[in-house]
Amino acid sequence: MRTALAALAVAFLAAHLPLLPPTLEDIDSINFALGVKQFDVSRHQPHPPGYPVFIAMGKLSTALVRAAGVTAPETRGLALWSTVSGTALIGFMFVLFRALAEGDTGSSRGAPLPWDGRLLALWAVVIAAASPLFWFTSLRPLSDMTGLAAAIAAQALLVSVLTRRAGPPALVAGALIAGLAIGIRSQTFLLTLPLLVAALLVPRLGLRMRDRVLAVAAGATGVLAWAIPLIRASGGLAAYAAALGTQAGEDFSGVVMLWNVRTPRVAVDALVYTWLWPWGNRTVGTAVVAMAAVGALRLVWVRPRVLLLLLVGFVPYAIFHLLFHEVVTVRYAVPLVVPIAFLAAFALDWPARVALPIGAVALAGISLVPAVTASVRYAREGSPTFRAFTAIEGWHGATAGDRRVDAVGMHAVARRAAQWEGAALPGRLVDAPHGREWLALVAEWRAHPLSSVAFVADPRRTDLALIEPAARRLVAAYRWRFIEPPYIGGARPGDADLYRMSPPRWMLDQGWAVGAEVAGVTARDQLGPHRHPAVAWVHAGADEALLMIGGRHLGRSAEPGVHVRLRANGRPLAAFDVSPGFFFKVLPIAAGALSSAAGYVPLDVATESMEAGRITPVALEQFDVQPGGVPMVGVEQGWHEPEYNPITARAWRWMSERSTMWVRPLARDVTLTIEGESPLRYFDSAPVITLTAGGRQVGRFSPTADFRQTIVLPADALERADGRVTIESDKWFVPGAREASADQRHLALRIYSYSVK
Repeated sequence: MRTALAALAVAFLAAHLPLLPPTLEDIDSINFALGVKQFDVSRHQPHPPGYPVFIAMGKLSTALVRAAGVTAPETRGLALWSTVSGTALIGFMFVLFRALAEGDTGSSRGAPLPWDGRLLALWAVVIAAASPLFWFTSLRPLSDMTGLAAAIAAQALLVSVLTRRAGPPALVAGALIAGLAIGIRSQTFLLTLPLLVAALLVPRLGLRMRDRVLAVAAGATGVLAWAIPLIRASGGLAAYAAALGTQAGEDFSGVVMLWNVRTPRVAVDALVYTWLWPWGNRTVGTAVVAMAAVGALRLVWVRPRVLLLLLVGFVPYAIFHLLFHEVVTVRYAVPLVVPIAFLAAFALDWPARVALPIGAVALAGISLVPAVTASVRYAREGSPTFRAFTAIEGWHGATAGDRRVDAVGMHAVARRAAQWEGAALPGRLVDAPHGREWLALVAEWRAHPLSSVAFVADPRRTDLALIEPAARRLVAAYRWRFIEPPYIGGARPGDADLYRMSPPRWMLDQGWAVGAEVAGVTARDQLGPHRHPAVAWVHAGADEALLMIGGRHLGRSAEPGVHVRLRANGRPLAAFDVSPGFFFKVLPIAAGALSSAAGYVPLDVATESMEAGRITPVALEQFDVQPGGVPMVGVEQGWHEPEYNPITARAWRWMSERSTMWVRPLARDVTLTIEGESPLRYFDSAPVITLTAGGRQVGRFSPTADFRQTIVLPADALERADGRVTIESDKWFVPGAREASADQRHLALRIYSYSVK
């Protein structure tokens, strides 16, 4: 048995050491690495509660890795502890499982069934260690595995006491390790404290009062060993409490957890990410959890107090995790792999002794094939966001042409990564609060009208629509090249798009509703043209131009209309009235109207109800302004409001069975590109889509999957139609009729994007 365990541990270590990651990959790992460089909890180096024991370990391993000449010493120094801890867990879990399988629990329900506790423990360890979440987390530069190793070591000692396999020294040692473990990862107390309390209170364990007092003292010593240096390094108790309070506020306001978002969808996600995804996919996860349920039923019958020990050891953590952890961050569920593996092994041991090794090996094989593939890619490529910053660093020193970088911007999720990269990045760092990052770009170009910007974008965000599309060029899209939930689910930053941005012809400030995400920000800030003028910054120029603007009067059909007034650089530019519902206008701008000595001219849009004293909300959903000869496109009748799903990172508009687009006539052919969702998601057969302009059919297609359709619009047809292109579908539906809701919209196609060139 010792040989088997040693072989398993050596194989685990050998499989992981060559695959330590080249980059940091989560905001927590960045905070840990910053803490290794300079410990300062007030600056989230690392984030509260501080993890002082783990940081001390990280400083030691980083020094060793650096001395060995290994690149990325902070990253690999932290990840090394995850690998070492995963290896140590093989032994710790075996001791725990064997204590549960063989220990004297005092059960009175007949004689126990004959099983080999050592083999049961061994195969349970195999199941746990091969689970994709356990395997992959043992590579990450985070505290999860190190904290779990300390917690399971303490649990193994305490359960040995509770099952009468060990005496007072194990109790004292378990209490000491439990206290120290909190300094590695604070949540470990949920795994150790309940068992420690049970060991202190349960009678007839052969413990004297002196033993119990020593155990309490040992636990307190373990806590004080890291708490006193932590508080001292933080500048005192008051300063540390302030930092801790800040982190708690961010945790409860910035993430989706069941405690603060109490909806059925979040509850289901919490259960799926906790119990199913750790096993690689939902199908395998369902099978493993079903086996664990059978194992639990078997324990209820033959060893009920063993099940009680499992409940005491893991249910407090499970409850805390389900309620207070971000539901999609799957790594928080790694401690729960341990009891599930034991229960699944206990179920497999039941029908026939041969079922346990066969089932464990089969499950390990199913788990390891995708887990090893993901691990290799993780080791080769690292984090998508860090790959994007590495690409920008390759432009360092470039002073002209396509490689010049004057400033580096990012969505807030990548801000901490940019801080880690520091001086290696060229140009100024352009930073702004989360949800309003585009305002930093507006400020950059207002201050430096010729600035060239490299921007690392979160592909789930849509606020870059506030910057002229022609000014944004996607250089590369960096992605995790494996399914995220079993391995790095919830990691931030994650996928990244790298853009090069030249000075735009226009950029929008606050108060707009170009896309559902931005509309939400405008609503939360209580802005909009009906409350405060919405400002567009337009590149100064003396030439004539054409302005396109669209949106919605959000009042009811019986409400009065609104006046819309546009001003450029403080001077009246145009005015028009709109009625309730959708509006779309194309307005010529005379030569000189946008002239200014500054780089950008403010163009503000304000609305006022036709009824005195009434405030009628207006959403500004479309904007463009271009000089002569530049293509433009907008949507008119038959289109619905912008929508967005943050889970799928998709933004879209629905078109009805008959919709109109405006495409600027240019006396030459224009190419229209439309991307949309497969209509077979909501129709039994593909609809026929026709496009007409000036009484002439200019396009026809019948999509059977997600599509990207390109249509050439002839110049003469566009001229005759005054730019109006009609899109018709022979199929459409009413959501309210299908879902018994009040939604009476006519929906034909979900359109993700449209553009012209």
